[in-house]
Amino acid sequence: MRQKNTIKLIAVATNFIFEMLIALVIGFFLGNYLDGVFDFNGFLTALLMVLLGAGAIWQFIRRLIKLGKTS
Repeated sequence: MRQKNTIKLIAVATNFIFEMLIALVIGFFLGNYLDGVFDFNGFLTALLMVLLGAGAIWQFIRRLIKLGKTS
């Protein structure tokens, strides 16, 4: 049983790494594009990267809480 929980924890942590990376990349490119369109000088890039990064962290916390309840 303990080994199964360890594997699930590793899967959640690995998923978090990929989600965070994808969120930051999407936030960067989308924000950079929108900054070019609206001429905000990097404001939207920073805002989208922070918001999408926070979303990835929130999903990670939710998965850890769900994992803790099932074990």
